[in-house]
Amino acid sequence: MKRILTALMATTTAFAGAAASAGEFATANYTTPLADVCPSPFYIQKDWLAQAEHGGLYQMIGSGGTMESGVYRGPLGSTGIELAILEGGGGIGLGDGETAYSSLFNGNSKAGVIPHLGFQELDNAFIFSNMFPVVGVYVPLDIAPSGLIWDEGTYPEGFHSVDDLKEFGASGKGMIYVSTITRTFGLWLVNQGVPREAFVEGYRGDLENFVANNGTWLNQGFVTTEVFNLSNGMNWAKPVDAVTVNDLGYPVITGMLSVAQPRLEELSPCLEKLVPIMQQAAIDYITDPAEVNQVIADFTEGGYSASWWRSGVDLNAFSAAAQKERGIVGNGTNDTIGDFDMDRVAAMFDLVKPMLDDRANPDVTIDDVVTNRFIDPSIGLK
Repeated sequence: MKRILTALMATTTAFAGAAASAGEFATANYTTPLADVCPSPFYIQKDWLAQAEHGGLYQMIGSGGTMESGVYRGPLGSTGIELAILEGGGGIGLGDGETAYSSLFNGNSKAGVIPHLGFQELDNAFIFSNMFPVVGVYVPLDIAPSGLIWDEGTYPEGFHSVDDLKEFGASGKGMIYVSTITRTFGLWLVNQGVPREAFVEGYRGDLENFVANNGTWLNQGFVTTEVFNLSNGMNWAKPVDAVTVNDLGYPVITGMLSVAQPRLEELSPCLEKLVPIMQQAAIDYITDPAEVNQVIADFTEGGYSASWWRSGVDLNAFSAAAQKERGIVGNGTNDTIGDFDMDRVAAMFDLVKPMLDDRANPDVTIDDVVTNRFIDPSIGLK
């Protein structure tokens, strides 16, 4: 935590000359011609509201874009196309019952478009492989930032394994607040022996239960976001720590950019040129995040995201530093950024198999849901 805070101090300097050089870096560095192979605007549907974990996407536009309700759009460097980044989440981003992956088939009713790429979680790609079959083509985050957060004063030893969680719900222990235990990570914890009665479902990015129960509850959240928010405010302002779901043994991949399976071949000529730009943009953002951190802050504080959502410069700087230090953005097991570790994908598939029902293709394989076909293996974080 101390190293992350030191990095935060080093990256919170103001982005100098933004007005004079808006989008200059993107224009100079993302130059592959795309107009002959890609739709314009090219729509990317995010899974949540604007935050630093999406930094690599905003990097492709930089500060040269236009802010509108629920969308940040602008020229994708000097490639010849416009990029439109759509908000996720409820309210402003997607209509009721819509998700980033369902929008690839049914459209985003708020924006009135069918996005070309949408965020997806690897476990859900298997679970919904019949209902909403998608193919992941690029993964911005090597490790999922999702995790469980605890108050250091209440739990000084912390929680570092599933066994550490098995006494929750018992007399004298608090509860574990998660989105659901009917599928994915929550169901996996139950299957690993954490008692069902230890869980409270309904997490939607909120921290009120953590505060109201005086830190006796564990709270689902991003280790790159909610740790900062609780440590610095949110009616708490006391030290907290967190463990990722990956470290607990659930190696899910979140935020993988995916295409609707029926459109894969249609969009392949575009993806062959676009995905390497995304790889490089991820490196450029995490190396020097100041410009994009300001863009995200201006977007969320300017009323273009949900009214209750703010992602200020200090939070974004903390998140970028935490992403780098925790290996959330990185090359993984090789020298390439943004590719899928197929052994890890296979391990995730084995964990998810017991959860599959009629929403899934009964014959689904790992090659159905992810591909490294468009990845440039020479592009990696040094």
